[in-house]
Amino acid sequence: MLKRDTGMSRKFSFDFLKPVTVAKAAIGALLALSVAPGANAALIAHYSFDGTLTTDDSGNGHTLIAGGGGPTQVGGQFGNAASFAGGSFFYNADSAFNLSTGNFAISLWYQAVQSSFSPMVGKNTSTGNLGYSLHHTTNITGDLNDGGGGFVSTAAPADDESVFHHVVYQKIGSTLELYLDGVLASTIGGASGADTGNAFAIGTRNISSTGVENSGGASQKMNGLLDEIYVFDNALNTTEISNLHQYNSLDAPAVSEPTGLAIFGLGILGLGYLRRRRQS
Repeated sequence: MLKRDTGMSRKFSFDFLKPVTVAKAAIGALLALSVAPGANAALIAHYSFDGTLTTDDSGNGHTLIAGGGGPTQVGGQFGNAASFAGGSFFYNADSAFNLSTGNFAISLWYQAVQSSFSPMVGKNTSTGNLGYSLHHTTNITGDLNDGGGGFVSTAAPADDESVFHHVVYQKIGSTLELYLDGVLASTIGGASGADTGNAFAIGTRNISSTGVENSGGASQKMNGLLDEIYVFDNALNTTEISNLHQYNSLDAPAVSEPTGLAIFGLGILGLGYLRRRRQS
């Protein structure tokens, strides 16, 4: 009687399961983890508001200066947040925030009162209509101006007076993009900008390099909360935006500790096996 060939009689190579191969794979995985590049190469500033409110947590030294009595610290989306009320704001006059002519990205979490105009972040001037800004009313709007103007805008969530929402506003070439809670909400092409000598401001707009409130700055202030403000000198990809929304980081969480230990253990066992082979 003919026997059906089920394939079980064929000879297979299981070299990939040999200890030497496993050891090399484990060691390679460890090396890959140890030399993974940092994600903050393009990070200009990061304001977490978890410790001292004016601290730049990126390590780049772009410390904020408080104006209008200064915002206060409250609970936020991640750790603490800054609460803006009564005309309080922050500013920094460093030239690193001159971003209007190149690519950039600004990421933050916010809560805001919809009945009032709330400037969130920006480096702009009402005179000549220059610079960039991100502000909130019944809409969330990102502006970029060089005397003409271009903007992206989307309706603000109905619950954003009591619930934190995540926003990314960025420029890629001549295209502006606005992401809300990790999803692209608005985009426009043909935008161009020109930098202004005013300061980078948080919670207000049109602030001079010395903190003087110019036209529009005195009356237009943030009314709400801001948390985890990141400023980048390049645009972000969709994965990075999603990670910021989910994890407050450009990268997803690293390999869990048990898995990392298992890889390390395989590497040690493999090294021991290689040593025994050389000695035999």
